[in-house]
Amino acid sequence: MRLIILLLLVILVSACTTTLQPTPTVSNWEQHVSQLEQLDRWLLEGKLGYRDGKDGGSAWVNWNQNSSSFEVKLNGPFGAGATRIVGNNNYAELQRANHENISAKSAAALTEILFGWPWPVEQLQYWVRGIPAPMISKNNIRHNLDGTLAQLEQSNWTLQFSRYQKIGHWVLPGKVKGQNGDYQFTLVIKNWQLGKLSL
Repeated sequence: MRLIILLLLVILVSACTTTLQPTPTVSNWEQHVSQLEQLDRWLLEGKLGYRDGKDGGSAWVNWNQNSSSFEVKLNGPFGAGATRIVGNNNYAELQRANHENISAKSAAALTEILFGWPWPVEQLQYWVRGIPAPMISKNNIRHNLDGTLAQLEQSNWTLQFSRYQKIGHWVLPGKVKGQNGDYQFTLVIKNWQLGKLSL
């Protein structure tokens, strides 16, 4: 009887020990980045808050990415109806109700018309996945205990990543905060849909 009780105690203690130890969700950072770079078809829905040191605002965001093509809808501070930015790596167009469409070589140039400063849409398509944008120098990379990205400096932005969630077999952030001097944004992602989505 004592032997059975002793065995049960050993099992109970080992179970508690296993529970207390953190289980890494990202065991290999380079492999994690490589896999997420291949995830290029998704839809995210969330809330964007932004400030420029003097003024600020917020908008609901609906972002559809399909390979290099994207459609970003912003609802809230820019008049009635949705403001849309559509484009790809070489071209972008701003579409607003009761306004003529405006085109530019980058989406960031168009967000300067909306916010008064360029929101880095091209890099954000990587940052929302919790990875650095490729082919651009990066500094001050810090990781959480589970291996996910906690902080990054890139393109003059200091970024913080949190509220990670497991979507299918992907580990993705639920919140991205960025600061570049007086310019700040916070993107809280409410919903992810992954897979083949059409614009």
